[in-house]
Parts: sequence; C-alpha cells; structure tokens
Amino acid sequence: GPLGVFLPGGMRHRTLASAPALWASIPCPRSELSLDLVLASGQSFRWREQSPGYWTGVLAGRVWTLTQAEERLYYTVYKAEAGSPDLRKETAEEQEILHQFFQLDVQLAELYRHWGSVDPHFRQVAQKFLGVRLLRQDPVECLISFICSSNNHISRITRMVEQLCQAFGPRLCHLDSVPYHSFPSLQTLAGPSWRCT
Repeated sequence: GPLGVFLPGGMRHRTLASAPALWASIPCPRSELSLDLVLASGQSFRWREQSPGYWTGVLAGRVWTLTQAEERLYYTVYKAEAGSPDLRKETAEEQEILHQFFQLDVQLAELYRHWGSVDPHFRQVAQKFLGVRLLRQDPVECLISFICSSNNHISRITRMVEQLCQAFGPRLCHLDSVPYHSFPSLQTLAGPSWRCT
C-alpha cells in the first residue's frame, strides 16, 4: 500500500545482484578509500554493514547503501516517497555529496607515499591500512557524537546516536524493518519538547 515504505519490511536493502539498475558508481580505487576500514573506524556512527561489503547509512538527509569493487565506489539512494517509481537516475548532486563526505579530492596514495618516506613505522604498517581517510561530516552530528563518545566504546556510542536520531530526527524510511532517521537539527534538540533528566 501507499504506507508500505514506512511500515516494517516496506523496502529491502539492495545489493548489486538484487537490483543492478538502481545503482550508480564513481571511479574510486580501494587504495583511495576502504569502506570497511573507514565506516567502522569510530569516525561516524550512522553506518552499518547490512551484508558483507554493503554499508547502509544516512548522509545529507538520504538513506544510502554503498559497496565497492577494486576501482569503483557503487551507491544506491532510497526514496522516501511511497509509490514513487523505482527508477535510478544518477545525479551530480549525489556524486558531490560522496566526494565531499569522503574528501575524494585528497589524493591519499600521494600522502601515503610522503608519510612513508619520512616515517619508517608508517611505511611498515601502511600496507595493512590502505584507503583510510578522514570523513567530512555534518558539524552538528560530529559534535554531538563526540560528546556521546566520552568514556564510551564504539558500539555504545552507535546506540546512543541512533536512539537520539530515532527519538528526534525526521524518519526517512524503513529497510528490512530497520528505521532510518536524519540526525536532528540543533533547533529540535534545543526545543522545549524534551528535557534531560
């Protein structure tokens, strides 16, 4: 029905095999970005590996699933509107969002070479950690996540941030019974509708 997108099971997480037409990609070698290392590193707490190599999370008010091959970063964006046709249109805006979030204009391989030339320890361990880069996150989400991180571990911080989003962030969609919400705005968090106890 029209509410199917908001009901548990309304939509399902996608894979390249299950819905190839709903994916787009950009050139991005694994040496420049390792999703498995970066999204699980404790920089951001909104991404989950729903199946091996497939990461789903909220970015710029949209729900995404990302995966990668040796030379390409694949992405799909889920529509929140019920009943909208499931046609995949790659947009320049989506590409720009990914470029900004992962800071893909920074040439990581060049930096690794330079750091390895001046630091023998880095040179030794770098090959095990190719594609690790800093994320450019929304400042409010980053600050609140940092506050939640005090004396906590990644799984607890992830739960805290997710509970905050579910309680106060706009709901975007359900995928396989998992609700996805945007991060709440500062105005919402500062509003009179809730108080710390």
